[in-house]
Amino acid sequence: MRTFEFVAVGPDGATLRGREAAADEAGLDELLDRRGIVLVRAHVAREDGGHLSTAELIAFTSQLAVTAEAGVPLLDALDGFARRSRRHEARLVLERIAQALRAGAPLSEAMERESATFPLVYRASIRAGEASGSLGALLLRLVAHIEWQQEVRSTVRKALVYPAFLGVALLGLVVLMLTFLIPRVASMYPDGRDGLPLPTRIVMSVSDHVRSAAPWVAVALVAAVIAWFSLRKRARFQVTVHRALLRIPGIGVILHQVATARFSGVAATLQAAGCEIGQVIRIAADGCGNAALAASFRRVGDSILRGETLSKGLEAEPLADPLLVQVVAVGESAGDLDGCLARLATWYDQDVPRRVRRFLGVFEPALLLASAVVVGFLLLAALMPIFNLYDKLQ
Repeated sequence: MRTFEFVAVGPDGATLRGREAAADEAGLDELLDRRGIVLVRAHVAREDGGHLSTAELIAFTSQLAVTAEAGVPLLDALDGFARRSRRHEARLVLERIAQALRAGAPLSEAMERESATFPLVYRASIRAGEASGSLGALLLRLVAHIEWQQEVRSTVRKALVYPAFLGVALLGLVVLMLTFLIPRVASMYPDGRDGLPLPTRIVMSVSDHVRSAAPWVAVALVAAVIAWFSLRKRARFQVTVHRALLRIPGIGVILHQVATARFSGVAATLQAAGCEIGQVIRIAADGCGNAALAASFRRVGDSILRGETLSKGLEAEPLADPLLVQVVAVGESAGDLDGCLARLATWYDQDVPRRVRRFLGVFEPALLLASAVVVGFLLLAALMPIFNLYDKLQ
């Protein structure tokens, strides 16, 4: 079902303009003809905008699960959600979904048109839940999955705020002292540069190189930004960059676990919903957030189509976490793959924050120590000429 904007002629000959949902333009013509309206022209309507924030999506999914379990008709539930929504953008989304349901579309098809709000795993889960008749239970699982993803993302972001702020502040201070403060102090020294203390001469040499290379650095940065925006959507470039990120000491392990946790959580949700295993792997791969691991998981999906088991396919991939391979093998042998994947995702949910805290427990003191050494050396280079001048004046 798609939404069309149309121009038509009514029974009284008046020109009518409106919007209507139909499978195609022929279906729209037939629908209007039953009302005595003659279609003149029509085109697929552009979206009116609007989206649900993550918090609104969680609240909407929770409320939809409760109403579905209670037997409240979906259309009535959606109308109630739209009335209670405070933001106009959220109401637009819910009203468009309700309009599609009135036109006879299933909920999953209505959500397909709102891909900016409902991610691929969400839409696939709804489709599987409708087919299996377990929409309410599946919605509750979706709520847990979305909350878990949000919590992991929030934990990582909060953990990186302080190091990022400290690094930017240190970089700004170093640039200020190299390009402005120390050259000004050195220029007041009466014996010229050769008479400056060794730390000051070292810093002055670095300052000269920085200032002379500044135009080339600016050109290189602009070129890098242009190259990034032109290449970042290319699959091969994404795989190369993400594979390199996985090799960074300390950070790479955390990124690998986050991606594997996302894969496990999405796969557990879709497997519990009754999705076909090939679709489970494909969607879970797209949702893991790392292009290199996603490519590995897609190869696993291809091996399943050739008749291999999921555990065998994962075992053949060097990037696959050995723990994931073991858990999947146990789940396949026990006939509880979705349960084992869900427990693995829960374990990752607890382990990722622990790893982040351990990494920061080492990284933050090391960063502070390095900052103190750099700033101390720069201050020494700036103050030694002043002390020497003071001694000569005495």
